[in-house]
Amino acid sequence: MRHWDWDYLIWGKVRRLVFNLQKRIYKAAKACKYRKARSLMYLLQHSFYASLLGVRTVTTENKGKRTPGVDRVKANTPKRKKALVMDVLDTIQKGWDKYEAKPAKRIYIPKANGKQRPLGIPTIKDRAMQAVTKLAMEPFYEAKFEAASYGFRPGMGCKDAIDKITMVLLKKQKWILDADIKGFFDNYVG
Repeated sequence: MRHWDWDYLIWGKVRRLVFNLQKRIYKAAKACKYRKARSLMYLLQHSFYASLLGVRTVTTENKGKRTPGVDRVKANTPKRKKALVMDVLDTIQKGWDKYEAKPAKRIYIPKANGKQRPLGIPTIKDRAMQAVTKLAMEPFYEAKFEAASYGFRPGMGCKDAIDKITMVLLKKQKWILDADIKGFFDNYVG
């Protein structure tokens, strides 16, 4: 798209186009057609509409939309959002192997027990790149996840997990595992 204006985009159409491609990725992954799923994921990641939606997600919808990263850049005007879309799209077109994320800005959030929790804040561009990647990867992995897995999944919450636990407890099986992985992801080195 050569000429477009952030303020006049039809977001329902943008979401629908992205969602239709996500459905195709999900169906291909569910049918174990991995080559097709990968090519559809590539197509989605390189699409103008995925870049639009990724930028909208991190600049308009997310709670941290006004929080800058280490580069202190905010995309809080239509002009800056448009520039970010073009930057993200250009970076993706050049190839992921040439892309290097900037360091995250480290802040500390006080916890109830008086300690502090470290939080890394990526730059707005890095967040947009992550959002575009999520749009492509999420339908693939949703097709593969266990139906009874509820953590950090779209459309699934605590109530769903509690309902499932209740149903399981009503049956003969009575095993429950309570695990605490406190601080695991802050200290995990892969």
